[in-house]
Amino acid sequence: MGLCVAPMAVSAQVTLSDKASQKVDLGYGVEQTEYLTTAAATTITAEELRRTSAISLADALYGKLPGLNAFQNTGFKGEEGRGATFNIRGVQTTGERDILILVDGVERPIDRLSVEEVESVTVLKDAAAVALYGHEAINGVLLVKTKHGAKDGKYHFKVGASHKIQFDPQMADMVSAYDYANALNRARQNDGLAPAYTSSELQKFVDGSNPLVYPNVNWKDEVFKNTAHESNAYLSFFGGTDKVQYYTQLDYTDARGLYKNPDQGDWNSQLKYSKANIRANVDFEVSKSTRVSTNILGILMETNGVPNVNSNDAWWHLYKVPALAFPIKTASGVWGGSQTYGDFNLLAKSQGAGFMKTHQRQIWANITLEQDLDFITDGLKFYVGASYDNSSNTIETRTKGYQYGWHEADGSEHVMGTVEDKLTFNHWVDTQWRIATFNAGLKYALQLNNGDNFGANANYNMKSEIRDGQDNTWYRANWQLALHYDHANRLMADVVLAANGSNRSNPAKWAFSPTIGLGYIYANNPDGILNYGKVRLSGGIQHTDYVPAAGLWLARWSNSHGQFWYGTNFQSSWGAFLTQFPTDDFAQETAYKANFGTDLRIANALDVTFDVFYQQRRNILVSANSLNSSVVGIQSSYDDKGRVASYGMELGLRYAKTFANGLNLNAGASFSTVKSEILEWIETPAYPNLSLVDGPADYERGLIALGFFQSQDEIDNSPVQQFGQVKVGDIKYKDVNDDGVINENDYVAQDYGNAFPALNYAFTFGAEYKGFGFNATLQGAAHQVKNLRYVDGVWGALSNNRNLSQEYYDNCFDIAGANASYPRLSTENVANNAQNSTIWYRNISWLKLRDCEVYYKLPAKVIEPLKVSSAKVFVQGQNLLSFDNIDAMDAENLNTGYPVMKSINVGLSVQF
Repeated sequence: MGLCVAPMAVSAQVTLSDKASQKVDLGYGVEQTEYLTTAAATTITAEELRRTSAISLADALYGKLPGLNAFQNTGFKGEEGRGATFNIRGVQTTGERDILILVDGVERPIDRLSVEEVESVTVLKDAAAVALYGHEAINGVLLVKTKHGAKDGKYHFKVGASHKIQFDPQMADMVSAYDYANALNRARQNDGLAPAYTSSELQKFVDGSNPLVYPNVNWKDEVFKNTAHESNAYLSFFGGTDKVQYYTQLDYTDARGLYKNPDQGDWNSQLKYSKANIRANVDFEVSKSTRVSTNILGILMETNGVPNVNSNDAWWHLYKVPALAFPIKTASGVWGGSQTYGDFNLLAKSQGAGFMKTHQRQIWANITLEQDLDFITDGLKFYVGASYDNSSNTIETRTKGYQYGWHEADGSEHVMGTVEDKLTFNHWVDTQWRIATFNAGLKYALQLNNGDNFGANANYNMKSEIRDGQDNTWYRANWQLALHYDHANRLMADVVLAANGSNRSNPAKWAFSPTIGLGYIYANNPDGILNYGKVRLSGGIQHTDYVPAAGLWLARWSNSHGQFWYGTNFQSSWGAFLTQFPTDDFAQETAYKANFGTDLRIANALDVTFDVFYQQRRNILVSANSLNSSVVGIQSSYDDKGRVASYGMELGLRYAKTFANGLNLNAGASFSTVKSEILEWIETPAYPNLSLVDGPADYERGLIALGFFQSQDEIDNSPVQQFGQVKVGDIKYKDVNDDGVINENDYVAQDYGNAFPALNYAFTFGAEYKGFGFNATLQGAAHQVKNLRYVDGVWGALSNNRNLSQEYYDNCFDIAGANASYPRLSTENVANNAQNSTIWYRNISWLKLRDCEVYYKLPAKVIEPLKVSSAKVFVQGQNLLSFDNIDAMDAENLNTGYPVMKSINVGLSVQF
């Protein structure tokens, strides 16, 4: 029997592993070999994970697993929710799109998990792969296994340290004070207003002759550095015997942010992230028939920063405050501010307002006991397991007030605010959650006389999840039976029958979820060209407990709506109002899934996996607003009438070969495309173009722009645009429904959705020779619609005292004329130009050199006298190259958040 899709490290080089030994964990003790599984699953091993400089597992998976789409987010990594966003097989519904992430079989976050403590990561994609994970697995599963000890009778130490320099924090270029003042004058002229600045005042912005009244502040250069730092160090101790295996690790991570001068003597407001992971995984035999496995992880974390201003907020200040808004400080030394922008002085906030710390503690613990029941019948086992996870995040602040002011043109100074000499302490519990699970079952394995294999697993599991806030206490339970049969190492069949229960979807608590997987191995010839070939076919029915509103089966009332008058004295009282009409008769959202795939091994060097899939979601809860007239005066309930289809394909390639001279080459590629389509919806569209049916589930809708009005004559001879007054330089729209006017009835769906790219691809390649090696990963994506107007301060121009980007200024109608990309400048909120339209929509695409590494493994003759079994020095890069179709900003992160930076990481790892 042959080999495996996932690469492994063998003799310190990458090769293709044995399919007969590589396991796919399908949950609750159900394991299958890669050779015989009918599931669509792909695994990445520890060797590949260590090729990245990421300080958390969440940031180590970009472009690594076919079928898993991972996207990088803005924000300082120490803050909550700043890790990667994951998706499996695109947008499958209009409802909840989160995938289920499991660490050692329990749902856990991975943005605090270190790369070094992880043994493997598996993505489970089709119905046969996720069948045992219940409601939460409907969108796919990411399964993480942490490391355990070995049975080699030895003990091992491994130490590693690295330091990363992050650089080139990019943002959209904002205009200078002079250009902003010119643009403001032009905008006021367009609005029929007098100029804000005279020519002599404009000159003062250029020559800097009066910087207190006419400042030109580059806020990015004043507040932020161009480099940040991350460091990581770990020590692990592992080993074991046939009786006991152990793996322990201490991992420490430290990251510092971009603030330029945060040290104020009494305090330091620099962005800081310090985290220690303490892990102990122990497996032991209580007796020859009884085995116990325990995993315990403690996470201690502290962050530091500016009070009430997180990293994304801080960076957004750069897009909010123009260069001419106010000086850094006034003549009297008071922090700069203004009547218009208040105390939006980021330098004052980062240096004069104190600091904030968070303290987070997490404990992850799970235990499993397995008991052989051979005294009843051979191959029968009983297992029981439980887990308990707890997290608490406390915030403490030490803050002080400060004054801010500004100068009038005559030099007079206005001062606001209060000076406070001492820091005021405050603290509170910000977030906390706890999750407990229990499972128990029987599993049975039997090999028949003819070599066929039969397996069965009957399981009960339950989960309690408690989070902050109302309606966030959820209980789930599953009864499951999994059956497996394989014949002659060629034919395989898997059946899962599951009853899934949840209080989250009350009163629709229970659902029956059957799945089936079939497989046929049509080639098994280790010495031929086609060494291995298998086809897989799976199908199933699965459910989710997602509901669009917590407690939607309840009627909710408010007593603050309107009032009624009574009596001769005209007394009044508030009236009651139904804010939520109950929805208590519905079925759980249901997925009907089908998958066809094949796995190939060619010339003992190339693995190919190919899947096509189709899914239809039914019983999607949809608001019934369009069926009820607002004249009735009550809220609408939901109805389970939504139906969405999604379909696509995935291709994965993996090449690995070691030549006679010792040269090892490896390469890989993945490609996936997916499309979603709304099949049925509750709607009463006035025109066909307004229907959501046939559009993507993550739809974006807007007007079709024909350009910009070039003259008043053109405005007068065009259909009336009913969004307010229209002027020369405003956007001209297409009359889609040919009714002679342009309004919300002319909206159309965009070709692609907004949630995730529909096209994803990645390439990996590497080589090693005599200890020297390199690796690289390229990741790309396309076919995702993003709305530029959502990026406030870059494509929102001047209205509401917004800042102005160089991109907008250079390409607006006032400057670019007939070649303009954006409408005229205005200080007003021009409703006509603020409509969603093809002027603002972009079908984004990007390609990044996500990871690269150059390394050297010290030769055995050098390290063996030192009792060292392996030693590696490396230099790694992240995001060093990027290509996209958005000039002003990073297309992957089209927002005003704390930037994703390039980085160089230098490190050493040694194992004894």
